[in-house]
Formats: sequence, structure tokens, C-alpha cells
Amino acid sequence: MGRTARSFLSGRGFTLVELMIVVALIGILSAIAIPKFSDLVMKSQEGATKGNLGRLRSALNIYYSDMEGYFPNSGLNYNSNSSTVLSSTLVPKYINTISTVKIRNHAPLNRVYMHSASDGHSHDAGYGHWAYDGRNPTAATWGKIWVMCSHTDAKGERWSNY
Repeated sequence: MGRTARSFLSGRGFTLVELMIVVALIGILSAIAIPKFSDLVMKSQEGATKGNLGRLRSALNIYYSDMEGYFPNSGLNYNSNSSTVLSSTLVPKYINTISTVKIRNHAPLNRVYMHSASDGHSHDAGYGHWAYDGRNPTAATWGKIWVMCSHTDAKGERWSNY
């Protein structure tokens, strides 16, 4: 056979150049993959926010049916950061909790901004939480809830359009 143990082992190792090439390839692949994963996290949070918006709208519609055509009234408490109107009327009968808005450029919040769209205030303020118009029953936006943010989602849609 003629091969010694030393020559057999030395033929099976990697050279330094081969090892550096493998490390460089792993670095390149991770540089490509990590931004994609962070994009997925952002998209999943946006999807959860859109789902929570649908849950809040469903709870409002069930409340509207139960109250025979009336949404929760914010009264004079408009243009303020108060979730007491919706939390006191919807929780726990129609929904367990006021869900959290999780979108990029904003900290996660579950506050509801009482907003009167009929007074001509912008729907597009960059607050990053829920907005609810429960003030004027004759307004076209009465009983509407939306995400109060002027930023766009992953598809390029403005949050205030949902």
C-alpha cells in the first residue's frame, strides 16, 4: 500500500484559500438574505395591522347593528389621543382588546385618535395609530376607523387609504 498515516491525513484537509472562499461566499449570501428577512418581518407586521383594522371594523359594524344604526359617539372628545370611547363600548363584548398598530416608522401603539374628518382635518397625519370618526352622524366618514399615517406600506399604498 505504501501510504503512511501522515500523507493520508494531509491530503484530506482544506487549504487556506479554499476556506477563505467558503467564508466569502457565506458572507455574500448572508448579505443578500438578511435584508429579505427584515422585509418579511415588516410585511408580516403590516399584514397583522391590516387584519386588526378589519377586526376593529367588524366590531364596529356589529355594534352598529346591535345599536340599530348608531356608532359609538366620541362626543366633544375629538382630535384627542383617547381610546376610552371605543374601549368602553367595544371591549369586551365586541372585541377583546383594541389591537396594536405595528407599522414601520412608528412605535407600536393601540391608541385611538378621535378624529372628526367632517371638520376638515387631514386623515394623513403621521401619528401611526388608529383614527376614529364618531362625532358627527351626518358626516360621510361617521363610524369609520383607519390607520392614521401618511407613510406607505410595502406595496406603496398610503395607510390612510385603508
